[in-house]
Amino acid sequence: MSVTLAPMDDADFIRFAERAVAEYSDGMVAAGEWTRVQASQKARSVFEQLLPQGRLTEDNQLWVIKTQEHRIGELWVVERYAGVGKIAFILDIYIDPGERRQGYARQSLLALESWARQAGCEEVRLHVFGSNAAARRLYEQLGYGIASLTMAKPLPST
Repeated sequence: MSVTLAPMDDADFIRFAERAVAEYSDGMVAAGEWTRVQASQKARSVFEQLLPQGRLTEDNQLWVIKTQEHRIGELWVVERYAGVGKIAFILDIYIDPGERRQGYARQSLLALESWARQAGCEEVRLHVFGSNAAARRLYEQLGYGIASLTMAKPLPST
């Protein structure tokens, strides 16, 4: 079953924003970047800086991922310029938990690549937390490679 990318409406955007901010907050805490106390507010602040006009913020594409039958997730992409020229940078791809492991993320990424080519992008980029092994495997299978790498070593207290 194939997927389509449909622009978000206001209700979709509210649902997306609530989920994305919470997930980003949790991810930054798990990565050791923020404390639990500060995470929610920091995540909301970053989100508002990236999307000051909400779903209508220029150069941002906010889609609902759908099959013919129903909604299965969300995709947020921003168009940027980098050393290679115009790129599509994936800020968030989310497949609903009950819809995972069915190839929808792969199909969504391929649909995005088609859109990006038509939009004049020369590359698709993304960030993935190092602990997200399943996502990293998918990206590598689709030809994504490491563009930069941040590493950390916890130091035990003495």
